[in-house]
Amino acid sequence: MSSTLHDTLAGPAADARSRFARDDNGYIQGSTVVHAVRLQDWLGVSVPGPGCHVGTGGWDFTRFKPTRSPVDCGRCAKSGMRGVTSTDDGPGQLAFDLL
Repeated sequence: MSSTLHDTLAGPAADARSRFARDDNGYIQGSTVVHAVRLQDWLGVSVPGPGCHVGTGGWDFTRFKPTRSPVDCGRCAKSGMRGVTSTDDGPGQLAFDLL
């Protein structure tokens, strides 16, 4: 990967990670579905995204917004990712153990 592209994306990716620093859940702008959050590799940078890996409708990872609302995504819940609730100050996401 070009270091110029990586350098260009590093700042916005860090901003996106800091928006989710409280272990928030997330929603895609324009949708009401709340997802658990998992860091994902995108063009060489780590950005928060839906835990179920549903598409965000484009290349703009800033459309994924933090929320303290409880997870209501069926795919996230089915895979064991519960996220946080509005009254939960705990660890946020449960680990998904495949073993």
